[in-house]
Amino acid sequence: MTENLSVKNRSLQEWLFYLEGIDPNRIELGLSRVKAVAAKLNLLKIAAYTIEVAGTNGKGSTAALIAGALNKSGIKTGLYTSPHLHVFTERVNIGGKNVDESLLCRAFYAVYEAAGQCGVNLTYFEYTTLAAFYCFKAENVQAAVLEIGLGGRLDAVNVIDADIAVITSIGLDHTAILGNTLAKIAYEKAGIIKRGAVACVVGKVDSQALEVIEAKAKAENVSLFCEDRDFKADFSDDGFCYRQGSMTFFYPLPEIPYICAATAITVLNLLKNLGTAITGSAVNAALKTVSLPGRMQKICSFPAVYFDVAHNPPAALHLKQSLGRLPQTQGIKRAVVGMLKDKDIESVLHILKDSFDMWYVASLPGVRGQSKERLRDALAQELGENAVSCNKIKDYTCVKDALHAAVDEASAADTIIVFGSFVTVAEAGDCVDAIVK
Repeated sequence: MTENLSVKNRSLQEWLFYLEGIDPNRIELGLSRVKAVAAKLNLLKIAAYTIEVAGTNGKGSTAALIAGALNKSGIKTGLYTSPHLHVFTERVNIGGKNVDESLLCRAFYAVYEAAGQCGVNLTYFEYTTLAAFYCFKAENVQAAVLEIGLGGRLDAVNVIDADIAVITSIGLDHTAILGNTLAKIAYEKAGIIKRGAVACVVGKVDSQALEVIEAKAKAENVSLFCEDRDFKADFSDDGFCYRQGSMTFFYPLPEIPYICAATAITVLNLLKNLGTAITGSAVNAALKTVSLPGRMQKICSFPAVYFDVAHNPPAALHLKQSLGRLPQTQGIKRAVVGMLKDKDIESVLHILKDSFDMWYVASLPGVRGQSKERLRDALAQELGENAVSCNKIKDYTCVKDALHAAVDEASAADTIIVFGSFVTVAEAGDCVDAIVK
């Protein structure tokens, strides 16, 4: 009894310490464990409308825009995303606000008790996913927008059947787990398409991946809406024109990455057709204001500093395109980069090699963190060995030191982009007060 009381009264910090004690390298794909606990807690249906968002890149921003427009329309919405950058409660958002810590602690305890009663051991992500579901149901959200953590078919989020399934993009990432071809990865992500869903909305994907998704949608008798076939967006300096069938609408430029906008608008139109009271003014307001930390997030000016979590080739390509849309100045572009060992470092740096004038590479902590030496050598292969000797590439033991060096050496007209992983951006965020002038 004393032990149970002690567990029940854990603070959020104590719960996170407990969860972080679960082997972080143990990823057990499969739904049997999480489904047993979800059924025990009556969490297999948590809202009137559930939208699940999968994809290699863009899923977090797409989910945030959908949830933002719903909340601004007066539809209480739960948004689940991962990972977080600064505080864990970023992952569970209710009605536009991070979840209350006391509710989250109650959720963790409920999941802990139910897992024990079911005789199963949950992974870190399964714990956090079920806790988010518990919070959403406790708060009686009308809609739940759930970002898939990894893949789709066997991801813990997929224990709930989506009313609308969303696949934002397909790229080569997490290949050791999801497969080493676009078709194999598309198969995993298409696993969120289930019979009874209203629709599946697909962003811009390779034809090989689209064939797999189309086959899954047909097998499950689910309507499919594909970007550039069934809907599209054309961007200009003052907004974008969205077209779907005979409908044409003009919207303000989004705060989220442009590539996510058309997919999110299509989902909102489908929800409106289902009877949700989404308003045009709410959609416009969400486009102007909704963003996620670390997605081309402007931190300060003079010099301009941006944080971006780009960490794989498709995200690097998007970052390159985003750099081309930044206001042109006479200054130079400086990159602060740290990456993880399991990422395609060479491909990312190859894509971005001509986008920056100066590089500040940093080691990341932990067993997954890549060393500054590996990054430096990979860049030297792209830029030439003399790039090191002429100080175009500089290396640092941590992101903080690299960022401080970049800011100290920059003029007011320069642009600094911090990218490479969520870890990189989180570390940079910890020292942001020291660099904002």
